[in-house]
Amino acid sequence: MSRLSISFKAYLISRENRIWLFWASIVSVVYFITLRSIYPIPSYYSDSYTWVGAAATGQPVTFRPIGYSKALMFFRLLSTSDIALVAGQFFSNAIVNLFLFFTANYFLRFKKVLKWFLFVLLIINPFYLFYSNYVSSDPFFNCLTVLWFTLLIWILHKPSWFLIITQLLVLFALFELRYNAIFFPAISTIALLLSKQSVVRKTVSIASSFVLIAVIIFATTIVTKNYTGTKTFSAFSGWQLANNALHVMQHDNIDTSTIKDKAVKALVGFNVKFFDTAKQTFPDSGATAVFMWHISSPLKKYMNVYPGRSNFYFKTWNALGPVYNNFGRTVILQKPFTYIKHFVLPNVKAFMLPPLEMYETYMENGDTIARVAQRYYRYKSNKSPQHYPTIYAAVFKPMQYLSIIVNFIYILCCAVYVVSGKYKNESRLYNKTLLCLTAFYIANFFFIVLLAPSVMRYNVFIATLSFPILLYLLQQLFSPLHAERASKIDSRGSYRSGV
Repeated sequence: MSRLSISFKAYLISRENRIWLFWASIVSVVYFITLRSIYPIPSYYSDSYTWVGAAATGQPVTFRPIGYSKALMFFRLLSTSDIALVAGQFFSNAIVNLFLFFTANYFLRFKKVLKWFLFVLLIINPFYLFYSNYVSSDPFFNCLTVLWFTLLIWILHKPSWFLIITQLLVLFALFELRYNAIFFPAISTIALLLSKQSVVRKTVSIASSFVLIAVIIFATTIVTKNYTGTKTFSAFSGWQLANNALHVMQHDNIDTSTIKDKAVKALVGFNVKFFDTAKQTFPDSGATAVFMWHISSPLKKYMNVYPGRSNFYFKTWNALGPVYNNFGRTVILQKPFTYIKHFVLPNVKAFMLPPLEMYETYMENGDTIARVAQRYYRYKSNKSPQHYPTIYAAVFKPMQYLSIIVNFIYILCCAVYVVSGKYKNESRLYNKTLLCLTAFYIANFFFIVLLAPSVMRYNVFIATLSFPILLYLLQQLFSPLHAERASKIDSRGSYRSGV
């Protein structure tokens, strides 16, 4: 009997899957207890205190998207300690990964050994435990992205208004957590176009995603204007673009005679003078965000002389967002090849071999916790617990290397799959899923390498989604494909019994 001849609910409560669920539950509970025993306090880094500060004061906007601060406020209603937050982050990842595991096994026929391997990667993998132990938007963003894409797989199989509305709600949460989700509607558009539903339903569903993002952008712009006096959606993106442009100015001259914007021209002149006279040096061997955060960077120094500056740091920071955005675009468009050479190409290397960044250490190797977090979670002391660097290396290093392997094998296997014509003998559902994931991979690749320094935490959701899709692709590429197998492909996207 075909798996698709029974409901997903009936499939989940089968004896085999009850065993998988039992072991997943045992592993998750034991993992969490062990984590809290080793690290009774989650890891903080610089951005953590921004989110905690916004949650403590209730401010409507901050340096980064405010969604994670709202999550901190919600979990603090459940517990004044940080245990509710860490539990929420870890068990959300565990549940979503389990949903992906069962979805993949419902639609695809994995060999037993690969099914176990997938279970290890998604459920037993300690990476998801330890990265959930950060006060960071990453755990929620990554697990919700995996949930969102898994919902797209279900929409490809059998679209319904429930699934479409649910993925819209998840998309809303994602965009509130991180603005990287701005290109996600393009991926859902591909999935919806490939799904079997009427043109009217496809049109409404696709338009809803873009309208949702537009509404959030409009509402955030209004809130930012009321709070800071600057009409901008994300000042952070302007600072990021200016940071990227300074990678150009470190290596090339800018022709100011062609620049009509007086504010941009003044900023270019300031930066030229800075690089000519400043004793402070900055790394130039790769794509970094050093100019955004270093206290002695020209972007920080310009805040002191900017004509529109305010006594309130955050207001000045926001006011410079649009100025820095125009400056960044002007410089990059004037010297695109220099930008590619000194920012994009080093970033491509970092994408393929992603730095661990904040996952390199616990508490950024610091021994104290900022007062804002100590007060918010009522820690008795501002001293951080023991760090255990050996444990960190054992947990995060393998995932770093696994990310490298996934990047290279995914590209290679997809090429072989298409060139060899193997796709002709696979189910339509799998081919559509692979197409959507490949589009997602490519979009994420260009979004990161063109705009932001690449680090490992930006690739976690792609690696997670790649695990089942890539394992199945490897299985099919390296297994003899008999003619009778092809004839047994279910038109709904799965193999019939006996395969």
